[in-house]
Parts: sequence; structure tokens; C-alpha cells
Amino acid sequence: MEPKSRRRRIFLALLFLFSVLNFNRMDGNENIRTVQFLSIFAMGILFGLLIREIVEAYKTKQQE
Repeated sequence: MEPKSRRRRIFLALLFLFSVLNFNRMDGNENIRTVQFLSIFAMGILFGLLIREIVEAYKTKQQE
């Protein structure tokens, strides 16, 4: 396993964690405002990138 790809996965996981925690701090989640929509959108992008990295690492490990 490359240390660079591992660092990337850890970095993405931390960014995703911070974005979720930031979203939970917001008040009034019953009506979604633009800022909340962008926060949810960013969480989705970060989660997608994190899943892609994990799947890529799994495929690489299977080929070895």
C-alpha cells in the first residue's frame, strides 16, 4: 500500500468528518437554505471520493 494514497484516504475522511460536524452545528434544518444545500452537496462529494479511494485500494489489494 502506498503511503501517499493512504494519506489521501485519511485526509478525505477527516474532511468528510469536519463537514458532517459543521452541518450538525447549523440551526433550523427543517427548511434547507442555500448554505445548507452547499454543505450537503460538499458532504456528498467528499463521501463519493472517499468511497472511490476505498474501492480502488480494495481492487489493488485483490490484484496482488
